[in-house]
Amino acid sequence: MHRKVLRGFTQGSVLIVALLIPVFDIIRFDIVAKELYLFGQVWSFAPQWDFMSGAGGNPANFLFKGVFPLIAIFLSLPVLGAVLGRFFCGWFCPVGTIYEAGNFFGKKLAVFKRCWTGWQYGNEKADWKDIFFGSITALSIAGSLLVMGAFFSGLFIAPVEIWRQVSLHECSPFFIIVALGMMALIVAVYFARRSFCSYICLFGITMMIPFVVSPLSLRIRFDMERKGAICKNCGRCERACIMGIKPRAQKNKINLKCINCGECITACEQ
Repeated sequence: MHRKVLRGFTQGSVLIVALLIPVFDIIRFDIVAKELYLFGQVWSFAPQWDFMSGAGGNPANFLFKGVFPLIAIFLSLPVLGAVLGRFFCGWFCPVGTIYEAGNFFGKKLAVFKRCWTGWQYGNEKADWKDIFFGSITALSIAGSLLVMGAFFSGLFIAPVEIWRQVSLHECSPFFIIVALGMMALIVAVYFARRSFCSYICLFGITMMIPFVVSPLSLRIRFDMERKGAICKNCGRCERACIMGIKPRAQKNKINLKCINCGECITACEQ
């Protein structure tokens, strides 16, 4: 399987898993019931704020089945960064998947700008085929945002309640506000993706630090011996870089923004 196809498969699979996180109570906080769910274990507060925890009211169940697995995941991130660098960010991160999908659809929507410019200067006729597919793309973006907003609303509202409201077409104002908020967050992360991945994302930063100091960490570098003999200076690797890095200028320098996606290699092979 080609690298690009395999990467698309892993990204899509993890995005689906991320959407299902609230459904399977992996992690979510029910605002209405004031209950925190971690890996199926519930941590709740009674109306009088009397503390109750875990299955059967046993705190040990919640501790070992809820808290410890979450800690184990975070502790594994530095190890992952020391060996594979930011490989997770380039191949599995749902935020990166949304960003790249947005870039793909954005290029499809550019047809509207091209047609508008042509109409303004009167040197281009309307290509109704392009406009039709551009409209389909716009509707696909809106539909995808609605679906993701509804799924991620499950982080704060019981998924069963969301399904009941959607199936009966009786969406409450609270659900609509939360869904719109999650949609706005997705759009905001898309536009701030490079800054988010480099300076804000806890997962990325946790893997970034050992990535710098580890001599074993996976890194993508440009072979300087090929610069004069084979490299044609086409610039495809630079245009393909998701993080805006110039791969040919890296040499032996470590760039913290590199997420080991391999898109520069794929572009060079083409």
